[in-house]
Order: sequence, then C-alpha cells, then structure tokens
Amino acid sequence: MQRFTLIQGGYAVGPAAGAGWRIDLKGAPGVDAEAVAAWRALLVRNAVLDPRTDPDYLLTAARHLAGGDQIAFALAWEQGPDLTLRGVVPLAIAEPLFRASRARPWWPPGLNPRSLVDPGRGAAIHAAIAAHLRALPRPVAYDPEARAGTVPVLTVPMLRRPVPPESVLGVRPEGYVPPSATVETVREPERVRDAVEAFLALDARTARYPIIAAPQEAAMVRVVTRLFARRQQLAVALASRAGGLVAGTISLGQGAGTIAWRHAGGDAGALPA
Repeated sequence: MQRFTLIQGGYAVGPAAGAGWRIDLKGAPGVDAEAVAAWRALLVRNAVLDPRTDPDYLLTAARHLAGGDQIAFALAWEQGPDLTLRGVVPLAIAEPLFRASRARPWWPPGLNPRSLVDPGRGAAIHAAIAAHLRALPRPVAYDPEARAGTVPVLTVPMLRRPVPPESVLGVRPEGYVPPSATVETVREPERVRDAVEAFLALDARTARYPIIAAPQEAAMVRVVTRLFARRQQLAVALASRAGGLVAGTISLGQGAGTIAWRHAGGDAGALPA
C-alpha cells in the first residue's frame, strides 16, 4: 500500500492551492532558517509570549514527542510584492488501514492545540492548506476544526494556570531567599548542560515518574534547554541544602513570557532548617 511520505525539503504549492497563498508542508528537519525567522516574526507581530510556540520548542517536540504520529508543519505564505508568513499549523497525519490519510492540527502532549495564524486570515489559510493536501500525489483529507479546549487563533489569549510566587523555585519575588537553602541560577550556555544533568538526576531520585525513564522526554528536555540557552531564553535554578541538591526549576522565556517549565524535588522554601 502506498503511504504518505514527507520529503526533506517539503512540498510547496503555489496559487493553485489557494489564490494568493503559497503553502509549504515540511517535516521538522525541513524548516529552514528563513522559515524560522518568519515564524518568530509572526509571533512578535501578534505579541505571543509563550516560549512553547517558538520553533525551538515545537520543532523539537515534533521530533521527540510525536507518539508515533507523522508530524508536518504547514507554513502559509501570503503572496504579494514580498512573501509574508501568515500562519504555522502543526499537523498530525494519520494513515488508517484501508482508509484515506487524514491531517488534523497537532500540539505537543499536555498543551492545547492551536493554530498560529494572523488575525483575519484563518479561514483563507485553512482553505489553502486543505487545497494543498488534496493536490498531493497521495491526497490527504484535512480537518481544521479545533477540538474542545483549543485556542484557534493568536488573538485569543492563551490559557495559563497562575503559579503562586511562593510555590515554585525560579519565580520567587525578587530578593527572596529560601530558609536553609542556597539557590544558584544558571543561564550561561556553556554551563547549562551540567545544570540540566544535575536537574535530571534530582528528578530521577525524587519523582514518581522520572523524566529519564522516558527517553524521548529526556531528549526533549536536553535539546530544548540547549537551544533556548543559546538565545538567552533559559534559566536553571538549583537549590542546595547541606551540600545536597534539594530542588530545581527549568524556566523558559524572558520577562513577562517566562514560564516554569519543569520542576524537580521539594519546595526549597518549605524545607526545615
């Protein structure tokens, strides 16, 4: 049976796939530097701060957290005097036995799926993606409908659960020092690898379901932290007491967009003296 496959450079279809649009369908390795820069410009243009929408995060997740799905990124370029990237739609492409291939929006486990699409262009972009998929050598049906609890476009605020400052290491009020603990925050790219390995070792000792027990999840943590550190978008906070590591937090992003991504160990602020 012929199967759907993605070539390294992806498939590009011009106006025939949707008037005024060019759709590139690429696997994670095929998203080049030009597309990454345009992707980040799309995020900046729409004031999206969550670092989990950055290509460094989503492309890595597509490699390591796909769970057996084939993940492709539909890049929607609006044609004009200059090509402008107006949307990025991650897709999971399924091939049920004896049934036509189907594509649906995808997002890494634990996060709500959303389409990274400029306001006012969602319908046109999804129509162009559907036409593109129908025009492939092996046609793919497209279901653009967001599932329950999803955020379909960038104009809808992303739902976050607020983290009380006193509860998570790494987002403490300025000047806060956990009693009986010392905290070191590592940001330098050359030191991040060792800090992350110390964090993973702590997690392995203290977590009910250690990260390193899932090789793909551990790879995700290692790659994401390395990539974010290169752009000064990472902090690894490690708390020690009596010479031993007791807690750690990996934070992604900068300023108002910072999120506490992974936590290991107990709350250093609650440790007895």
